[in-house]
Amino acid sequence: MSEETRSSSEDPDLFPWLSGRNLSASVFFSGSLCGTSEVGQDDAQGHLHLLRRGSLRLHSQGEAARHIEQPSLILLSRPRGHRLEADVQAGGELQGSELVCARLTYNGPEAEFLLLGLPDPLIVPLDSLTGLGPVLERLFDEAFTPAFGHRAAVDMLIELLIVMLLRHCIAEGRIERGLLAGLSDPKLARSLAAMHADPAAELNIEELARIAGMSRSNFAAAFKGRVGVSPGDYLTALRLELAKQLLLRGRPLKAVAPSSGYQSSTALARAFQRRFGCGPREWLTQQRENGSL
Repeated sequence: MSEETRSSSEDPDLFPWLSGRNLSASVFFSGSLCGTSEVGQDDAQGHLHLLRRGSLRLHSQGEAARHIEQPSLILLSRPRGHRLEADVQAGGELQGSELVCARLTYNGPEAEFLLLGLPDPLIVPLDSLTGLGPVLERLFDEAFTPAFGHRAAVDMLIELLIVMLLRHCIAEGRIERGLLAGLSDPKLARSLAAMHADPAAELNIEELARIAGMSRSNFAAAFKGRVGVSPGDYLTALRLELAKQLLLRGRPLKAVAPSSGYQSSTALARAFQRRFGCGPREWLTQQRENGSL
């Protein structure tokens, strides 16, 4: 096995986000759907539906209905309302569709970038998820056989399933741009891991290219081609996401600035203004007014 193959995006030392349990799932429905189920814009950042048996139609905002006729995984990686509708058999009789549905939440500054580039919704037939048969079988067994701790077990199995799904999407080339597309390239993965491991570090393009083992020009072109933005813009966005999380935790602005890679509160405020149209304090006030705090 080559060094590059070993240094893949799945190495927790390179990219520790998933191993840090920053992805969590919470099951809110398991059973047979007969009729229609509305899923509103709740506090979840995404939703996962697993169709075990039957067929249904997925209605999501701004899109035509999608007809799903075989056991499938349905991932909506962004928060939005949608409706699941069990198909009607000939004669008007409702056909029940066996489903497991979960809310997904993502923590850490990486969350803003991790699922970018995935089709939304992502619909994958279960039989195409190579190697996941035992996980899916156990997940469905736990979901449909109430026993002590079965909800907690299903939540953990769904988290495992999402990790395996991301691996599947990378291997199958289903992601053209974004963080996962960058992580699929062993060289770019090293530079991305360095940024995510310490966003506040002094990482100019020359240093990032050195970490990737590439020339400056080749690195810049490859990064923008895979990830969709320049390395500098990506690092700025990552630092600002980190700053937002620190502000939400109650950290004072003068402490947030150096922790997120800015030399002063003024420099952070300027970056906030350019990206969000307001300063950090104004942004924090908006979050309070919107009920995010």
